[in-house]
Amino acid sequence: MVIEIEFLPMSVSSEMNILMIVGISIVFGFIGGYLSKKIKIPEVVGMILTGVLLGESILGFITNVFISDTKPLVDLALAFIGLGIGTELKFDAIKDLKKSILAILLLESFGAFTLVTLGVFAVTRKFHIALIFGALAISTAPAATADVLWEYEAKGELTTTIFAIVALDDIIAIVMYAFALSYLEGVIIGGQILLLKILLDSLMHILGSIALGVIMGVILTFLSHRIESINKLAGIIFIGVLTSSGIAETMGFSLILTNVIAGIIITNFSEFGEKVFITVRETVHPLIVLFFVLIGSILKLQLVLHMGLIGIIYLSMRFTGKFSGSTLGGYISNSSTKVRKYLGLCLLSQAGVAVGLATSLYYSLITLNEVGFHLGTLILNTIISTTLIVQILGPPLIKYAVTKAGETVETFNTDHT
Repeated sequence: MVIEIEFLPMSVSSEMNILMIVGISIVFGFIGGYLSKKIKIPEVVGMILTGVLLGESILGFITNVFISDTKPLVDLALAFIGLGIGTELKFDAIKDLKKSILAILLLESFGAFTLVTLGVFAVTRKFHIALIFGALAISTAPAATADVLWEYEAKGELTTTIFAIVALDDIIAIVMYAFALSYLEGVIIGGQILLLKILLDSLMHILGSIALGVIMGVILTFLSHRIESINKLAGIIFIGVLTSSGIAETMGFSLILTNVIAGIIITNFSEFGEKVFITVRETVHPLIVLFFVLIGSILKLQLVLHMGLIGIIYLSMRFTGKFSGSTLGGYISNSSTKVRKYLGLCLLSQAGVAVGLATSLYYSLITLNEVGFHLGTLILNTIISTTLIVQILGPPLIKYAVTKAGETVETFNTDHT
């Protein structure tokens, strides 16, 4: 059974002011996160479940119309999350991990891609459908992953590897998705598939994002050498992120990748200290809370009940591919035992990028023909339903992994006393 999802680009009803809905969503998001933390579960799970409660699945307080109207806030939250991930990737911390990161990245991403593609093909016997699901399986949720690591102040080899993998996963996912989408559209409408054009467009997308990130990072680094006030530096970072994100959106570049690159430049070459990044993170925390509440409100409980065989295969093959790929990559590159043992558990979460790509695909396919409409609906329903499951299970697994690896602030202090 396929449930059709309708996204309407309308304005929020005048019955309730949009700022009031934002405020109430953030307040309840904080409460959900607090309650989640009280029972030893990562805050992000409580925020997401709060969104599910407030969304159209249950109370209907947050509607699809509201989500559409607040997209700029979601994009800005993703931008700051991208920046935060970049600031965690210090050259002196990853220089000894370059070989292991590359090996793990290739094996876990293409492991998930290959197994999901083969699994979906075994059910559908349609390669163009299997290819799309395989491409979407590559991405890992940077937001939920980073939020858990920051909440527990995780530091160490496993944590650094996680940050690097989630940042690079999306690059591979975007490139593979571009190929898969063009192939799928060519099959549906019987058009010509120009692989070279797809490759060039994808490279321009990635290179443009990197170039913009470098430019913004260099500008902020230059300014950091001339300003000493932490508050002023935090304000400059905020303006920089806002500006780079606006340019990225206008140019069609990757919002997350642009700010990841900027964060890498800033943390390795500027005078920004750790206190500045902490100040920025605390300042935008309400925005991050809103982001996770909205992500939760998108997820539909009823879709889980109708996930079907494809959804089960997608979930199981994606986890198997990422876990086995990261473990094998760890052995090949002689990574530490804790990386080989626990990294795979940290790659289950999937949200913003996968849902965003699936939504974009939905809008692209429904305008083609009836086949495209039903296929777009099937793919979007499957990704949204599986996302609800992995977003609830993923964060606790990350907490378990970094805790067992001794990289949370509590376990680190215990091990060194």
